[in-house]
Amino acid sequence: MARTALISCVVSLACWAGSVTAADPRPASDAETALRQSMQAALWPADIARLSSDYLRQYPTGAWADAARSLNERSRVSARVLARNDVRLYRSAFQVLAGVPEYAEDLRKAGLGDREAALRLAALYKRQAERTTLDGTRYVGWLQYAAQLGSTDAAYELAVYYRQTDQPALASQYEAKAVSMGYVLPTVLDHVRK
Repeated sequence: MARTALISCVVSLACWAGSVTAADPRPASDAETALRQSMQAALWPADIARLSSDYLRQYPTGAWADAARSLNERSRVSARVLARNDVRLYRSAFQVLAGVPEYAEDLRKAGLGDREAALRLAALYKRQAERTTLDGTRYVGWLQYAAQLGSTDAAYELAVYYRQTDQPALASQYEAKAVSMGYVLPTVLDHVRK
């Protein structure tokens, strides 16, 4: 009977210790909270990677450690894409446009490698360029970024853009990229009926 009570106490203590570790009742320190908030608010992939690395180094078992690992991996992929010579998109592109705050979420997603968010941002800049005197370089940059993240639509849209701006070498490069990623080219209709 004493043995059963002892085993029951040990099992209860082990369960309690497991729940304490899993729930981590210790409140996050102000410094940890500030770092977590900075990590969540960052838009530029290199900043997200740096802040998430800082969080993991300072709080390896913190409540946000798993999220920080995920953010770190995703932002590092995005940072590598942005470092490519054929992607002309810079830190200034990862700032919320005045008057268009609804795209802040897409900026964050794009910074973490979401190709659909990057494609939506390209469309935003295309509309901006059509309405103003902007030259459309951000539009092209976001398309390049989305294409390198694997967007077949972005790759094909770049092919069309380069074809329209008399840059056939780049047009064929992005058309080939779109096809290699599974894009089905539309049939071309000409003036001759068959």
